[in-house]
Amino acid sequence: MDIPSIARLEEARLAVGCAEISEHTLPIKSGGVACRDLPGSWNNIAVGLGMNGPVAREEVEQFAAWYEASGIEPRIEICPLADPSLIKHCESLRFGVRNFDNLLYRELSGDEHVRPAQAPDSSISIRIVDKSDDAEVRTYSRLSMTGFSPPGFVPPESDFELWARVVKHPRTVSFIASIRDSRGTHDAGAGAMEVHNEIACLFGLSTLHEFRKRGVQQSLIAARLNLAASKGVRVATIGSRPGAGTERNVRRMGFATAYTKVILARAGPGLVANRG
Repeated sequence: MDIPSIARLEEARLAVGCAEISEHTLPIKSGGVACRDLPGSWNNIAVGLGMNGPVAREEVEQFAAWYEASGIEPRIEICPLADPSLIKHCESLRFGVRNFDNLLYRELSGDEHVRPAQAPDSSISIRIVDKSDDAEVRTYSRLSMTGFSPPGFVPPESDFELWARVVKHPRTVSFIASIRDSRGTHDAGAGAMEVHNEIACLFGLSTLHEFRKRGVQQSLIAARLNLAASKGVRVATIGSRPGAGTERNVRRMGFATAYTKVILARAGPGLVANRG
């Protein structure tokens, strides 16, 4: 599958999925959607714009005003294959660069069995989260939110509620990795996957500090890829900040960069920035 095809599938998946788990959405006439939750939520972002052709300046003004009316900093994630009009309008409306995100991909075939790049700790076990078990959903959410956070970080309850919507989404499958030792069995990491048409996106990957360098991440990546392949998925994707540990791990398991997205935002007095 070529990169433009992957981009069309991935950006469409992202727009649909983000809209379905957000409290408020604003569909963009030319394509894409702006999603909104509580101030500071990671899903306060516009995605999928510009993939169907030119974007009108008024459309960018509209979603920016929609965020600002709720005290939220307007934020947009742009694929480099989006129509150039989108960048032009964002520039003229004083959006600035906040960050970059690599979209990596790996083609799959139904008859392959993916293994971690290095032999994982033999005490690691992987289980799929039962969506109907609220305690398991909360365990997954805690693991996903705290693996890359400073020690002692306690996520706000609103973030648990948002992640519960993600985990319980019908196209999402969530995994928890546990490690067994002389003290018992300990939940060590988590990762989820959304299957949408021919594509599966891996996300929410996190390992607790005390269990790192034991193969937890790679075990979770392999488990999700094998499930995706068994469902007939042609391409798996994952987003990562350039140079992050996630990117290094997935590259060792056959992923390559498809493209790099830019995240833009427009600061303003009293506007709350996205925590993501």
